[in-house]
Amino acid sequence: MLYNPFEQVTKSSFRELFESGYSDFVLQRFEWPDVKDKTGFLLTPYDDKESADQHAHQLGAKEGRVLQLPQDADKIENMLTTGSGYRIFLNRIKEENWDKRMLKLYEKNIVNYLRTKTRFQRKNPIDILFSLEYGRVVATISDGQTQKKVFAIDILR
Repeated sequence: MLYNPFEQVTKSSFRELFESGYSDFVLQRFEWPDVKDKTGFLLTPYDDKESADQHAHQLGAKEGRVLQLPQDADKIENMLTTGSGYRIFLNRIKEENWDKRMLKLYEKNIVNYLRTKTRFQRKNPIDILFSLEYGRVVATISDGQTQKKVFAIDILR
């Protein structure tokens, strides 16, 4: 079973964000195991343009950009149209225990990653902490002495 901790945005939930007073957003590429390559996006609402600009500045070239409403509303609405081929997720976690659920559901993928791409030893207790950094899910892997930070998508695939 694939698990995605982010809520998918619909036209009505997008309108609710706008009606709640949000007018500055960052729309960025989003990779996840259950999202077809190059069709996923993450939408982050901001209270002010400065915060949105700061987020966008942390992204790579062509990874994402700042959008302002109402002038950019049609771009997002077109992507939300049924049949567009795109899926947009809100940059908010929908459950409190999402990280524990990810560890459980993606355990085989995580073990495979640890065995093939790290030097962590099987006998050592390993902690994995998932967090969000500028719209990217990051995994911090630690055995108490060594710590490694990777994009979660690299572990979950």
